[in-house]
Amino acid sequence: MKHFPCRLLVFRVENRNYALDISFVQRVVPMVEITTLPGSPSVVAGVVNIRGGIVPVVSLRLCCGLPERGLKLSDRLIVLQLERRMAALWVDDVLGLQECNEGQWTAAEEITRSLKSVEGIVKNGEELLIFQNPESYLSPKDHDLLDLELLQFS
Repeated sequence: MKHFPCRLLVFRVENRNYALDISFVQRVVPMVEITTLPGSPSVVAGVVNIRGGIVPVVSLRLCCGLPERGLKLSDRLIVLQLERRMAALWVDDVLGLQECNEGQWTAAEEITRSLKSVEGIVKNGEELLIFQNPESYLSPKDHDLLDLELLQFS
């Protein structure tokens, strides 16, 4: 059950606007070189060093079946604190913070059940924001695989 009002971080990937609850966000940082991690889950583009820690980078493009592309200097990493680990979400741009109330909200079940990371849609004037559940980017099996790969990597 979603609690309202809530604060959202709004970001863009492939000309689509997305949002997630600000409570997951640790910081937003400029893009840095991503080191590939052989054997990592399919949605993980690689790893980055953030303040001395090795952090897996989740590609929303890979999660949502969007066209892949190379890194751009204008890209951003949204550093998230998930239940099992810190992760960075690779996005094209961060657009800012926004408040959300219950009247703007439509639950995902009312629209689609096929996208596991979509929790709902937020109506922002004429624009629709695809509200993401960051905990669903990585499955328990993905976390276990990352645990093994990161142990070998470090």
